[in-house]
Amino acid sequence: MPTPTHFSRYPVFPSDTSFPVADIPTISLTKLQAGSTEESSRLYEACRKEGFLFVDLSESRQGQTLLQYGGKMFDLIENTLTLDQSTLEKYACDAPRSLIGYKRKGILKVDDSTRDCIEVYTLSQDDILGNIPPLSNPAPIESNRHDCRGFFESAFTVVNVLLGHLDRQLDLQPGTLEARCALDKPSATSLRMLLSPAQPEDRRINLGGHTDIGLITLLFNVTGGLQVLPAGSENIDENWRYIKPQPGCALINIGDTLTEWAGGLLRSSLHRVVSPPGPQAQLPRQSLVYLVRPEKGATMQRLKGGSVIPPLGDEEDDTRDVDSWAVWRAQQVMDGVLKPESRGGK
Repeated sequence: MPTPTHFSRYPVFPSDTSFPVADIPTISLTKLQAGSTEESSRLYEACRKEGFLFVDLSESRQGQTLLQYGGKMFDLIENTLTLDQSTLEKYACDAPRSLIGYKRKGILKVDDSTRDCIEVYTLSQDDILGNIPPLSNPAPIESNRHDCRGFFESAFTVVNVLLGHLDRQLDLQPGTLEARCALDKPSATSLRMLLSPAQPEDRRINLGGHTDIGLITLLFNVTGGLQVLPAGSENIDENWRYIKPQPGCALINIGDTLTEWAGGLLRSSLHRVVSPPGPQAQLPRQSLVYLVRPEKGATMQRLKGGSVIPPLGDEEDDTRDVDSWAVWRAQQVMDGVLKPESRGGK
């Protein structure tokens, strides 16, 4: 998470039962880096059962580096998304084909048929790392490219530890998952900086229920508002649970692509964003979302070679490339052909 200074700017997460909190396991990055078999099993269990987990970064040198860069990116959210509207519109994204750039609030319909109220600036990893010719970004980002690069590199270092343990648990060759999303290979991997305004305490839906389409997501936030629908629960309002931010931790969740690759063993959970709980709603809400996507040209074919991932049987393997599949799936959801719902897992 960002620094204690960022947490101190907001009221604490309310403790009363009107804001039910999901039971999300916490995994130690230090223990994973040390090769703990028990912690590796706990990671795999969380990826199968909840699809969400906290990773405690506080006792790891690499984790502390990521926390420091996360704090710098939180400052960058405020400096970028508070620019005047006419400036931000110069960097507008081309949704749904590409979300790189600025998305103003009110473009998307949410679950209650109102419009979203989240502003988003999506930063391309390829742009920042030099895998493609430089893109044009607002001045605060251009003047902080070094820190943006530091965030991408440190975030991937942490994510790669998790992928290595998933290789082990799925009986894949070491480095299998890392090789499909390496930093030096062009991909749609990105960092989303989100800002929503202060709101009444009425639990408005800011971003409707969805799953992430990529491999794995790393999230930083300070205030509440993110909710998950627990496994096996009917999609009705009273079943949704808040995810309470934990200082010193990053929140991780599994995406649809990894669920598909692993034959449905891992859970991609339905989640949404609502107004922050209690007094937290009185202040703007910020969050950072690092979305790891596979390298361009990779296919949606199921991973093979181990004894854990189930074989296809009579099913046909999906040979579409990951980017075409992602655009198709996003369009299907936008057109109402596919209903967003949790996928895979226990």
